[in-house]
Amino acid sequence: MSSNPIDPNSAMERLRLEGYKVEVRDQHLLVHSIPFVTARKVVRYGTLVCLYLKQGEQVVPPNGPGDNHQVWWTEEYPCYPDGTVLDLGSDPSVRELLPGLTVRNRFSSKPNQYVNGYPDHYAKITYYVRMIQNQAKAIDSEVDACTGEVVETQENESVFRYPDTASARAEILAISAKLAVRRVAIVGLGGTGSYLLDQIAKTPVGEIHLFDGDILGSHNAFRAPGAASIAEVNAREPKTDYFARKYDPMRRGIMSHAYFLDQSNVHELAGFDFVFICVDKGTIRAMLVEFLIDKEISFVDTGMNLKLVAQTNSLIGTCRATLVTPTKSNHVTDYIPMDSDDDDVLYRQNIQVADMNAINAMLAVIKWKQYLGFYGDDFKPYNLSFGVNLMSLNRGPKRLDGVE
Repeated sequence: MSSNPIDPNSAMERLRLEGYKVEVRDQHLLVHSIPFVTARKVVRYGTLVCLYLKQGEQVVPPNGPGDNHQVWWTEEYPCYPDGTVLDLGSDPSVRELLPGLTVRNRFSSKPNQYVNGYPDHYAKITYYVRMIQNQAKAIDSEVDACTGEVVETQENESVFRYPDTASARAEILAISAKLAVRRVAIVGLGGTGSYLLDQIAKTPVGEIHLFDGDILGSHNAFRAPGAASIAEVNAREPKTDYFARKYDPMRRGIMSHAYFLDQSNVHELAGFDFVFICVDKGTIRAMLVEFLIDKEISFVDTGMNLKLVAQTNSLIGTCRATLVTPTKSNHVTDYIPMDSDDDDVLYRQNIQVADMNAINAMLAVIKWKQYLGFYGDDFKPYNLSFGVNLMSLNRGPKRLDGVE
């Protein structure tokens, strides 16, 4: 077989034309119906899976950045006709690689002609197929991976305008899928809320709804990710419109609601899967908390308390993220300030700094991801509080052995 590379974009079509049963799913190339020999010397069929990344419209070859010479295998380890195992650089590992697709082995092999890496996916796939299939043909000469069967291409309607190659390269697509909830709301697009959006926008959440009635000003620009131009600041655009427009090149499903929530319209939060509260008024926070608890909607409330210490001319204080769920809300009064605005200790001085806003948002996002099972959560606290002058993270109250 020739070792000359072909156009990476044409490798998939070449495999199809030769009769391989192939499909592309979640930035992976799947080749089905490959005959192999089991340890019991019986012919069975399995699926090879490998990365199939794109940069723009171009497929990244297997020797390109982020890809490699490895493949996954969905079945037991292939054998020679006598039942002894093939040498394909085995790495037994049963895991859900893609949503709904479990793999059981990973192979790491390449012939001398591809010492610098496979030039394209055609060369990579056909090498592994040949190594596995030839053993099955020794038992049954009629078996062949080139079945001529065509898999109807299902273009998954992704929220992203270009593929999430970061999750694909890290092999965490199945884990990332846990975050694909239908609708999330962010109430308040100040410093913390804007950093929250920056993180949530990079997850597969279906819709992200932004609620805030303020206009974007220069003070917002200095407490938000990215860099607003002077023309954008002078445009006096609603913050929700500005941020929805900023993230539109990356993903779909960001909805702008350029108004504040109050008793007359808080019902708009009904039906959301999760809500992030990033407001600076205790009475509004109390209204939102009461509504979400009543509707059994999980949420994280965020807050910050920075103070100027005159003696040292420096800032001290904390930022907080508190998770509330339908089964655990009796800690709300202990951690979430809901007094009248004049007595709201959390925002009395209302000092906001971008790095603390960012930490506040990250605590909230991490707590949300733990709640959905993306991150491990050994201690399972409902409240996280970071003290900048102490450089400490406090946790509490704890969930008990899976019982909320």
